[in-house]
Amino acid sequence: MHDNRKRAIKQWLMAHYPFIDDLAQLTQVPQLLTPPGEFCLATDFTPTFIAEACYHGYLPMGEQVAELPVLLIKSHQQRCVLDFANLHLSRKLKRYARGLTLSINQNFAACLTAIAHHHTPTWLIEPLCAAFMQLHQHPRHNVALHSIEIYHGHQLVAGEVGYSTGAIYTSLAGFHIQNGAGSVQLALLGQLLALSGFAFWDLGMDLPYKRHLGADIVTRQSFLACWRQERDRPTPAWLIRELETPAMLQYLQKPTSAAL
Repeated sequence: MHDNRKRAIKQWLMAHYPFIDDLAQLTQVPQLLTPPGEFCLATDFTPTFIAEACYHGYLPMGEQVAELPVLLIKSHQQRCVLDFANLHLSRKLKRYARGLTLSINQNFAACLTAIAHHHTPTWLIEPLCAAFMQLHQHPRHNVALHSIEIYHGHQLVAGEVGYSTGAIYTSLAGFHIQNGAGSVQLALLGQLLALSGFAFWDLGMDLPYKRHLGADIVTRQSFLACWRQERDRPTPAWLIRELETPAMLQYLQKPTSAAL
């Protein structure tokens, strides 16, 4: 009965959304979407399938539909993209950064868990988080998961998870529990991505804080064209993986070009 219920849910979903049953169909996602649609669906949460979705320029998200975990494959009609030359650093950031430190990939599991608990309900459902953990430990198809962490002492007070695809970095989700710590994390991440040699920063859907950072809005067609140019490049190494407070303050007072 349980399997029959899952099949019934899947059939209902297939009547309303394009459904992806195998890897070969991922190339067809933009053509399957009827405007203003942005989602195709799947039920494959294997790290290989999710890495392939990321490789093609789509954002993987999760949704629990009754008993059935569903993978949402999002191809935005409009996407926020940041050219590092346009990164905006607020003067308030230095005040917020006092007493904070930054680490990259120090504790991916703790950062991912904190984000999922901070946003309830969340699209970071268990099978998707399990796949992200695997892609953090064992990258596939030029796709690797990362955590950007901000600490106050030993306490994780802000952070995000995202992924690299070739020379592109994509932000997935973040959290903060200390005033201004999330803004500090984003500004420092932009600086470090530029310093490390990433091509651009993919910020996903359009939100005001992303515009304030300096992001521009591009169409799906333009975004995917730029994506294909950079996804097969070697992923740049993080040139800096930890920053103590004094170094953070230096990065927060300089434009990106001066930090390179």
